[in-house]
Amino acid sequence: MTFEVWLAYVLAMLVISISPGSGCINTLSTSLSYGFRPAIPAIAGLQVGLLVQLTVVGIGLGAIFATSPSAFLILQWAGVLYLVWIGVSKFIWPKVELVAGSGVVPKSVLFNRAILINIMNPKAFVFLAAFFPQFINQSAELIPQYVILAVTSLVIDTVVMLTYAWLAHSLRPLLNSERLMRRQEQFFGMLFVLAGGLLAVY
Repeated sequence: MTFEVWLAYVLAMLVISISPGSGCINTLSTSLSYGFRPAIPAIAGLQVGLLVQLTVVGIGLGAIFATSPSAFLILQWAGVLYLVWIGVSKFIWPKVELVAGSGVVPKSVLFNRAILINIMNPKAFVFLAAFFPQFINQSAELIPQYVILAVTSLVIDTVVMLTYAWLAHSLRPLLNSERLMRRQEQFFGMLFVLAGGLLAVY
């Protein structure tokens, strides 16, 4: 892999990470609701989920999702239901009390939820299965190239998500009222439901 190819991958991953998706929605929602520090476990969970996706693609299972309609549909609908469930729970039971710091959400809850958000998205597996090979030199050692691209992906996505979390956290003082935070929670709940709907449609 040449430096030029790696640089092209960096630019492509920046665009992919910055583009709004369920991971981005989760990061913004978590940081707005609980603050910047509680968003860090959620971001870490997203990276674990991304690492699972990259590992699966690296060992070739991404091709299975691309060629097996049943496997794709099972994971797709599991992801749809999970995103919709998160959205509905935010809309019906917004955790407004945590914004003022009167409550504490377990880090494990934020961490595990973020992992599931990433790994229950079959389109990501198929996308990575098609996207990754474009930057691989088949005549060279494959494992070092996969490791480089995987580490690059994790670093870029972490930096982007931390930036989103910091920006969202900086807006919290403007939303420090029960009514506004309830509306914010419900807004992100609708976004989660929309993300689930788009996953179901496409």
